[in-house]
Amino acid sequence: MELVMLGSNAFAHIVEALILWMGMSQMYEARYKQVVTGLVIMVGHAIMFWVFLTGNIYVVTIVNNLIYILLIALLYNVSKRSAIFWAVIYNAMMAISELIMFFTARYIVGIENAGRKDTVDIIFMFCLCNISYFLITQTMVFIKKKSIAFDKNDMSKILLMGSLTTSLIVFMTYYIIGTTWNLHQKETIWMMISSVGLVCSDILILWSYIKIDERNAENERIKIQLEQEKADARYYKLENEKNESLEILRHDMSNHLNTMLDMETNSALKDYITSIMEQYDIKKRTTFSNNNVLNGLISEYSSKCCAENIEFVVDIRSGTIDDIGATDIVALFGNILSNAYEAARQCFNKSDKYIELIAKRKNETTFIKCVNSCDVPPKVVRGRFVSIKKDNDRKHGYGMKSIDKIVDKYNGSHIEQFDETRHEFTISLMLIK
Repeated sequence: MELVMLGSNAFAHIVEALILWMGMSQMYEARYKQVVTGLVIMVGHAIMFWVFLTGNIYVVTIVNNLIYILLIALLYNVSKRSAIFWAVIYNAMMAISELIMFFTARYIVGIENAGRKDTVDIIFMFCLCNISYFLITQTMVFIKKKSIAFDKNDMSKILLMGSLTTSLIVFMTYYIIGTTWNLHQKETIWMMISSVGLVCSDILILWSYIKIDERNAENERIKIQLEQEKADARYYKLENEKNESLEILRHDMSNHLNTMLDMETNSALKDYITSIMEQYDIKKRTTFSNNNVLNGLISEYSSKCCAENIEFVVDIRSGTIDDIGATDIVALFGNILSNAYEAARQCFNKSDKYIELIAKRKNETTFIKCVNSCDVPPKVVRGRFVSIKKDNDRKHGYGMKSIDKIVDKYNGSHIEQFDETRHEFTISLMLIK
């Protein structure tokens, strides 16, 4: 009996570790790879199991809450207050699920000393408590994600909750049969094996649901981003057409004023014409490449940099980006310049802000390099640089994912470097097509 209790508690701790791992992973971004996160949670539960063997309920409760707080705070991008909140909630739901099942078995089903009778009774009660805890925590996850209002075209959440509820009913049926009927040993063993297998299958179902949900969310985000990039491409094209008209006007005005300068001998009038040319930036260059979309994009950031006193240098050689689509240009250069602008804008030394964008081509290879001043070191998530823009935690890294997507599309590669001495960030890309 003691061996059965030990094994059942060990199994319960493994299931509880998996529930915590998958539940928190649905609500918050993990700081490390999923495998690392899962292993650390398993180690935490191993410590909790060792403390559980002491039999002191007060020590067990305190240690469980402390370990959950540490696990959530260290492994997920949450505040300390949120880590404490979810640690207490998970432990409370764990206790509540056990109370619900014991109450149901004793006072509704009518089984006295539920969970303490024999081997079958103990195993089934542990399965019931775990599946109940599973159901409660998953409901909490849906509420936290505000997805309790199911999409009529998305049946995955209904199927998941239905599967967990059905498992709970099956376990209760097994429990009643196992504790009230005189079963042979062979039948009892098969019922226990199928119960454990059902718990494992529910965990796999939830894991599959999480992966499908993540993929659907990513696809939806990419779809929205693509529509935004198409809209941006149209905007930048219109912006460039406007700039071209202004360029013609500037060119003509410059010619007229220069002619007037050559014709007029009055020095005061010459000074006045010169001041007009300087005041309205008559000689300012607004064309940066032979691509209308890129010209519009760079013109926008040129204006932003001018407003923030950021030196903006652009060198895009002719024919460099002819093979890159309009939406890809917006996604690639838009994210590069957005990250560079935010980093340069937040530099402490206002007189030393700069962005340098260079694009050139050799044979079938396009080289793109962007260097910008950067006083605040970029955030590193899972070994990769993430911009310092104030985005929601869940959105962190999508700019680099978009760059990855374009680079992969053109069979290229990229590398990022941060120079702590020079306070400089560099991203270098190579595209082949």
